Amino acid sequence: MNPVLLIIIISFSMLVSCYKPYDAHIDSDKKILVVNGLITNENASYRVHLSYALPFDSSGASQPAYATNVHVTDESGNYYAFHELGNGYYASDSLQFTGKPGSTYTLHINTVDGEIYQSDPQRLFPVKYPDRVYAEFDYQETLSKISGLKVLTHGANILTDIRNESDTMPRYRFTTNLVIESISVVCRPYSSCDFYYYWQTENPNQYVNLTEGDYYINSTSVYKHAVGFIDDDLYRYSLINFKPFMISARIIYLNQYTLSNEAYLYYKNIDELLRSDGKLFDPIATQINGNIKCSTHPENKVFGFFEVSSVSNTSYKVDFRDLVDGQPSLTMVPYILPPEPKGVWINKVPPFWVY
Repeated sequence: MNPVLLIIIISFSMLVSCYKPYDAHIDSDKKILVVNGLITNENASYRVHLSYALPFDSSGASQPAYATNVHVTDESGNYYAFHELGNGYYASDSLQFTGKPGSTYTLHINTVDGEIYQSDPQRLFPVKYPDRVYAEFDYQETLSKISGLKVLTHGANILTDIRNESDTMPRYRFTTNLVIESISVVCRPYSSCDFYYYWQTENPNQYVNLTEGDYYINSTSVYKHAVGFIDDDLYRYSLINFKPFMISARIIYLNQYTLSNEAYLYYKNIDELLRSDGKLFDPIATQINGNIKCSTHPENKVFGFFEVSSVSNTSYKVDFRDLVDGQPSLTMVPYILPPEPKGVWINKVPPFWVY
């Protein structure tokens, strides 16, 4: 036999013999409860959502789950009931229950089929605000709002510095909303003018945004952590009438959650899966374990997470024209969210409006 051909056959045999299919053990035929809940320090009605996991190859909507009792207890034995809203949602009474930093909370669920579920105790850590929020010019690959294709866009990264006085590693999660404002004036001949106040909301960060070790000055500080990218385009296309309009103001709303180690690892696993793009060493799509267990049948799987995190809320006007040290300026403004993601008011200034 030709020596070259023999080498090729042997090499191919070695490749085939070393191949072993990966089995992620993804359950697709069982009825698995999915629980998502969040307790914060805010004086608000907290929500818990119950549903059943879809089969792995399903594309339909999730099925809501229902309970005969949903409540939260703390380390002192206090009991906080959640009432049913419908479609699998349960809510607390904001007049009866507000999370207190330092306290530990446990979620309890009794489903209609007689199963009892309970979360691991979760501590509410103290509230932490960013010590500094600022912007730096940069380029980023984004999706074109016209063609939908990837383009290199000029704008600015919104960055935060966080100093921590404790000796524990800081774990933070950020969510952001960017509100684009526009004012237009329509005047009719020999008549008065109408003022149109347009706004629409965007998400400047498509991934789970967590603090990373790369930006620590020391073990307790975070430096130059990017919470989102904002382009400096002059125009946007309206989500109401799909016509271009000139941007008059950009306001970024920043929410900073202080996480437990368990919550941080949960979101970290989700983030790694969301960022996967099919490469060889990407994490395998599989089930992410949460912090909730079934008491009546411990072998039953449960998805989701009961998060207990304090949150601070700040908002800033982003200005690409009035520069500070050659960089876009940020001015703190009142944290007042629009009542709807997009809308228009005529001849009346919205209460959240920023000039």
